[in-house]
Amino acid sequence: MELVEIGKIINTFGIKGDLKIASSTDFGEQRFAPGSHILVKTPREYLDFEISKHYIHKGFDMIAFKGYADINEVEKYKGCICYAPKDTSLLPEGMHYISDIVDCEVYNNGTYIGKVTDVYQGAQAIIGVDVNGKKVMIPYIDAFVKNKDIEHKRIDVSLIGGFLDED
Repeated sequence: MELVEIGKIINTFGIKGDLKIASSTDFGEQRFAPGSHILVKTPREYLDFEISKHYIHKGFDMIAFKGYADINEVEKYKGCICYAPKDTSLLPEGMHYISDIVDCEVYNNGTYIGKVTDVYQGAQAIIGVDVNGKKVMIPYIDAFVKNKDIEHKRIDVSLIGGFLDED
C-alpha cells in the first residue's frame, strides 16, 4: 500500500484529546472524516487510528481518535506526521500527487537538465530541480511546462533565459 502525507500533528487542543493538524492535503474533509483511518508515524512505527471527530478551527483541521478522550493519551503524538493510503480517485483529471512529481527527470527543450527534488505549494506550484548540484526553481505552469508524463517520470519544459546560469 502506497502512502501519502496528509498532515502533521502540531498540538493538542483542549483536554478531551483533540489534535490540531497542519494539513498538507487538499482533501481534508475526506481524509479526516469520522470513520476514516489514518496512520501516524512515530519514531518506531506507524500506528493506525480511526477518526471519531473532525472540524475546522481557525484554518486548522481538528481531529480526535476513536477511543482516546484525554489529552494525556494523545500528547505524545505532537510532531508526528499523518499518512493515508494513496487514492487517485480524489484527484481531478490531470492532477498528480506531489510525491509522483518528485524524482521526475526534467528536459529543457529536449535536453536533460536534472531531477525534481521538491515541490512548493503556494499561489502556484513551483518545482525545485537539481541541476548539477544547484537548485533551480521552475513555476509549474503551462507557460514553462510543455509536457508532463508523470507515469514515465518525465517533465518537458521550455525555459527563458536566466533560469539556468549557463557560463
